[in-house]
Amino acid sequence: MKNRVTGCVSVLALALAVTLPVSAQDTADNSETEASNRRLTTVTVTAQRTEETLQNAAIPVNAATGDELLQAGATDVTLLNKVAPSLSVTNGGGANTAFFVRGVGNFTNNGYTAPAIAFNIDGVYIGRPSSTLSSFLDLNRVEVLKGPQGTLYGRNSTGGAINIIPNTPELGETSGSLSVAAGNYSSYELTGVANIAVGENSAVRLAGSVSGRDGYYDDGTGDAEDLALRAQFFTVINEDLDVRIAADYSTQGGVGSGVNVEGVYTFAPFQGNLPVPNWPFIPSGLDAFTGLHDPTAQQFVTQNATAAPLFSPLDNFAYPSRDDTYWGVSAEINYDLGWADLVIIPAYRHSELDNQFNGPPFRAAINQDEAEQTSIEARLSGSVSAIDYILGAYYFDESVEGVNSFNQFSTVTYNDFQSDVESTAFFARATYNVTDEFRLVGGIRYTDEQRAYDTRAISAAAVCLIEPPPGVVPSCAHVPTLPTGLTAADSLSQLDPALFTGPPLPVLLDQIENNPSGVPAFTPYGPFGMFGPQAILAFTPTVIDRSASDEEVTYRVAAEYDVTPDNLLYASYETGFRAGGFNQSFGFEEYDPEYIDAFTIGSKNRFFDETLELNAELFFWEYEDQQLAALGLDARGDNSFYTRNVGSSSIQGLELDFQYAAAANTLIRGMVQVLDASYDEFSYTQVDLSDDTDPPNFLTPVTGCDFTQLGVDGDPATPREFAVDCSGQSALNAPDLTLTAGIQQIWELENFELIGNLDARYRSERQIGFSYVPGSQADAVTTADLSLTLLRRFIRLAPAMSPERTMSHRVPSVSASVSTSNILLRQEGLFMR
Repeated sequence: MKNRVTGCVSVLALALAVTLPVSAQDTADNSETEASNRRLTTVTVTAQRTEETLQNAAIPVNAATGDELLQAGATDVTLLNKVAPSLSVTNGGGANTAFFVRGVGNFTNNGYTAPAIAFNIDGVYIGRPSSTLSSFLDLNRVEVLKGPQGTLYGRNSTGGAINIIPNTPELGETSGSLSVAAGNYSSYELTGVANIAVGENSAVRLAGSVSGRDGYYDDGTGDAEDLALRAQFFTVINEDLDVRIAADYSTQGGVGSGVNVEGVYTFAPFQGNLPVPNWPFIPSGLDAFTGLHDPTAQQFVTQNATAAPLFSPLDNFAYPSRDDTYWGVSAEINYDLGWADLVIIPAYRHSELDNQFNGPPFRAAINQDEAEQTSIEARLSGSVSAIDYILGAYYFDESVEGVNSFNQFSTVTYNDFQSDVESTAFFARATYNVTDEFRLVGGIRYTDEQRAYDTRAISAAAVCLIEPPPGVVPSCAHVPTLPTGLTAADSLSQLDPALFTGPPLPVLLDQIENNPSGVPAFTPYGPFGMFGPQAILAFTPTVIDRSASDEEVTYRVAAEYDVTPDNLLYASYETGFRAGGFNQSFGFEEYDPEYIDAFTIGSKNRFFDETLELNAELFFWEYEDQQLAALGLDARGDNSFYTRNVGSSSIQGLELDFQYAAAANTLIRGMVQVLDASYDEFSYTQVDLSDDTDPPNFLTPVTGCDFTQLGVDGDPATPREFAVDCSGQSALNAPDLTLTAGIQQIWELENFELIGNLDARYRSERQIGFSYVPGSQADAVTTADLSLTLLRRFIRLAPAMSPERTMSHRVPSVSASVSTSNILLRQEGLFMR
């Protein structure tokens, strides 16, 4: 991939903003524009479970308001790197969304893996952040916390946390807005918001959005077909008690993400001077965004690629599809006890996923999962003398049931599983105000996690029986690869019965479904050759029914010092952990917890009467027993996707960001992050699929890491396998250098404002693939975005409000299309493959 500079100018789209009067007429024509000044705006955050300004939050955090996100074109979570450059978000196919912060993360969040970045919507932790569509509807702000959040957020936050906060109902106001946007790729978006006053002490807020676009790729993949709805009710029961109830519903359909074919690695033993020994790379020469299902891409793959152990041509990739539904309800209860404030947040969420998608190794991956979670969090906060405190308790219960299939042509894994997790935590945080300027902070959290896993996985493998000459790759070109199906019965029913000369199909299916764990069922497969069938089919069941638990104490200590009211220094040390779990892979059934320690020194500053903001952060993280999920071979040599503990890593660097109000309506901003993230220890073993007649280092792993073949000394007790060592390699999704720069200009017009934003981002090359082959490294990339937003001011007089409480609002009148995000998604889609 070449280094690219991508520019995009957003086109203006038709929009309508309306105010719905109750007892007073709008006075927009008579409104007066307040005089602008050069001071920077103030963003309020709740990242530390208390309301404070972003500049007063003594933690590494980026935040942006909903208006800022819209103007930046960040309309979903995959584009959050525009406001938090340390964050990388990619889609791994279907509903799988991967989050990384400075090399800490996980490639997938399926039903039996756990994320490393805690994702929270409206104060509720989301165990399976596979969809974030409804969370970006009518948004107030987004907060991205960097580094472990072991005390206030707890489980699965070793890399950080993302907080999505929607707008909430406003008392005494009835208003609404409707916007329509259109852009390239036939993209469209219709969004409506209504805030309705219900008496003096209650309000309802409704928001909805429907959007879609054609595919980014020539084969039609990379499209969208989305719906999101949210309803909230807020009431003040008395001066001490208020309650807010929220419900959301969203669907995501269409085709889903696409795959571009860069080339293939083909097996050619004993070829020297190759970046990947025995595996030369054949580039496809296809244009970017051609797509896997384009006829030219299909022809290239079929002519150049085969899959072991059948070694038949790869063809008939299944076309992807997506049909996902998500909904949830939650409440926030705030009670002023007089001596302390009590917050209770109960929540329930449900999701149903039905996805079919491709990846570089997949004819098709099929996920049909159903997940539900229940959680409740209670926090008590107050002050005693010079100590401010937070005491809390948290309970989380999640159950996921799924039927999955992962087809890699010669091999297929069929899974039927149920995963249950129950997590309980108690936490406390105290801030000791030594003086008005100097504070000491301490926090601690105890987590007890119980989990159970029950699965029956069937590994199907078609093995070529044609014996080639020594050192030559076998070939069963006339034996069909395994069809796409959710179950073994689905796949076998699509094959010609004449291909099977063993037991009748009903008998074979009975053996497949009822064989004990580890006992394979065999059948001859394929057309007969001179000496019998050309291949054999083997179905090996793996049954896992296990339970386990982890408990851990994590903590944080910090010091904060206000040099002046506008200059803050802080230093902290925080620990985090992610619990262990289970896999559907023989020999790798369980993995251990991971641990992280983080040291941070930071400074937040505003100078020159709050016209210049300059923040700095030095960080050093140490990782132990790091979990990484990736495709590999299990102990039987079957293909599998599993999580393993690969070792330790060190992550260190510097981040600087600034804002400068150069004039009353001119803002200049930028950021630089220098990152050194590498694996101190990163090793694993892989089964050797060659047999005793093959020479040493014959069927070697496809990896850019060092490897050593074991078990070739003739000792039958030592299995043949490869020890792979990736120590010293850079961490995944961790570019050495990230730069951003931008300028905002506001033009005052009568009753309107025209806001222009020009932003550019640069990320140096980074490793994005577990195998570390040359093709898994993304080259440096630069993106540039230009957007124009037209706002009209309204003044609303709400009922039962005095003139002194008249509120001035800026309501979008003309919105910009999301073509900026289209370009970025296209780039990200290419890089992740």
